[in-house]
Amino acid sequence: MTTFGALSSQPQTMVVSATDIIHVVIAEDHGVVADGVATMLSFEPDMEVVDIVSSGEALVESVDKLRPEVALVDVNLIGMDGLAAVREIEHRAIPTRTMALTMFIDRDTVTRAVAAGVAGYLPKNVRREELVQAVRAVAAGKGVLHPDVTRPFLERVGPLAMHAGLQPLSKREQEVLEVLATGKSTKEIAESLGLGDETVKSHLSKIYQKLKATDRVQAVVVAMRHGLVR
Repeated sequence: MTTFGALSSQPQTMVVSATDIIHVVIAEDHGVVADGVATMLSFEPDMEVVDIVSSGEALVESVDKLRPEVALVDVNLIGMDGLAAVREIEHRAIPTRTMALTMFIDRDTVTRAVAAGVAGYLPKNVRREELVQAVRAVAAGKGVLHPDVTRPFLERVGPLAMHAGLQPLSKREQEVLEVLATGKSTKEIAESLGLGDETVKSHLSKIYQKLKATDRVQAVVVAMRHGLVR
């Protein structure tokens, strides 16, 4: 399974129960846009928007307090920008999975967003069905790249994957890498493998060094190209 795949256009069958509710925080500095997104999600019986914020600082505090399954984040926010907020959420090991919902689809912004820790990236002109499907996928632990941003993303990271002479990974580093490739955060990797957060961070640092990568995006792409993960 790859970390960031193209978004399928096929509808998903959904079985809803009382415990299946996906709680969502929306971070958007344009009120009309935020209200529109909230309205679209309100039609889904398994989704509930629990907060709408307009600044990066408010986003971090909101997800830290409410612990929603998903946060939809615009890149440009008041005060702390969206990607800085995502990095702070990752640093605090908050379990909320973030997805960029933004007008920017250039390769540098997409790559910086994925490197910051987002589990998904969508342009704002997506159809409601695509947004809903992506929220469910991210909440389920998957990664999502909309087709409109897949090409610029691959153009950016593709050349980084052509390294040769990589150092072999230890058994534990390989295990960490395989979980990393599923799109999980540092805290989620730690929980999956029964390790401490700091131990995982240490393993990630060694993985980056051995794969000649500077962040998780490059590490996963290099690993995929060399057959270290599927």
